[in-house]
Amino acid sequence: MRLIEEREFLTEAESDAKAGQLYRLVDPSDAPELRLTDDARQSAGLINNPFLAQRPSQRLYLYPTAGDGDRDIAAQLIEEKNRRPASLLEPVPFCGWITTRQARTTVAGYLGKRLAPVTPDQKPALLRFYDPRVLEHLTRILLPWQMSALLGPIDRWVYLDMEGRLRCLEPHVDQRRLGDLKLTAEQWCAIRRIGQVNRCRELYRTLPGSAGRQKASPSDVDALVVAAQEAGLRERQDTATFVLHGLMTHSDFYRHPIMQALFKRLDARTNYIGLSNRLSDDDWEAITDMRETT
Repeated sequence: MRLIEEREFLTEAESDAKAGQLYRLVDPSDAPELRLTDDARQSAGLINNPFLAQRPSQRLYLYPTAGDGDRDIAAQLIEEKNRRPASLLEPVPFCGWITTRQARTTVAGYLGKRLAPVTPDQKPALLRFYDPRVLEHLTRILLPWQMSALLGPIDRWVYLDMEGRLRCLEPHVDQRRLGDLKLTAEQWCAIRRIGQVNRCRELYRTLPGSAGRQKASPSDVDALVVAAQEAGLRERQDTATFVLHGLMTHSDFYRHPIMQALFKRLDARTNYIGLSNRLSDDDWEAITDMRETT
């Protein structure tokens, strides 16, 4: 996954569109204004969600960019930037531009099957990889060959991140792999944490005075979520508070003796938020500097 300049994207996208290889991937389930008409659906590749009973108008779809006619790609880019939700917690209807040399029905069928990989305990589970809020994490969770198998016939996937920047995913580094996606138990655990990680990132991003603050990377937040779980925190609010403390102080803040003593006092009647609120300014200063208190 890499950032791509708009000029580079537009040049490549226009070439792909002329070759009939560029598609928009759209999830209209929460965006009625993006649902296709009956006639337009004849030119689209509809992706079936095996877990949801959806009408054709609600299904995830691939639509050829060359078929837009009255809108060039630069105009599409501006429109999608304006439409992009400001929050990581809101649905993202526009999933990006996809380049493929395969027929849209072939790609739609392949992606539909990848929506339900089997877990290590042999149960199908929904993997919403098409959502940019999920796709961003998969590049660090999956191995390169797994990403290749997940996206199979797709040559390039370009989408807008939370800052409105274009990100480009080219999944086939060494060779293209096709077939079922098999994930480890550890990878499934990481995928299940994505929602919590995004909620924590959104809380951090919207804290007062966040304008000049360093952004929280998904991997840093995920590491703190794991640390919170290992410390015995189970409630969502406790975990979020723990993560914010780590982002505002020190990534290893929970290893400080003050924090280790705090964790030992956790019980059914006392939660993390309540205990951490009792720490003094001197305590937090020592934790931030990772020094012993006197």
